[in-house]
Amino acid sequence: MLFLIHQIYYTVSKNLSTLEIILLLFSIIIVLCNRRKYPYIPPLYSVFLILYITLLRRAPGFNVSICFKLKLRPNAVVWAGNLLNLVLYVPYGVTSWLWKREAKKIVAVGFALSVSCEVLQYLTGRGMADVNDVLFNALGAVVGVWISAKVYSK
Repeated sequence: MLFLIHQIYYTVSKNLSTLEIILLLFSIIIVLCNRRKYPYIPPLYSVFLILYITLLRRAPGFNVSICFKLKLRPNAVVWAGNLLNLVLYVPYGVTSWLWKREAKKIVAVGFALSVSCEVLQYLTGRGMADVNDVLFNALGAVVGVWISAKVYSK
């Protein structure tokens, strides 16, 4: 368990600096405080975060073939990546639900966004295209919709 926590910390710190994490958290607070006045901003911001973290922040030059093999074995490195991919799409699911969208459409758009990001990562060399990423990103959108339905439908 400790190794998994260390691996999550390592993966996050490799992809985002402390200042970027602070700025992103601060901007999330601002977006959520204005969600009633501008209800379309939180889902758009969630998509921006996904694109920023998976594509825009990375430098090109990662030339690896597409990984079509599903990796679900108990390996802390794999599970840390899977968990972070899931967490990345939870805000998208939550904010899209708040925007009064249908759950099936939210998950379908999340899946399409994930596939698009993976294809762009492969084409631009800004990451490794992986079927695990698509699976756990879509699962993150499902979890976000589920959380919203439980919290906000009462």
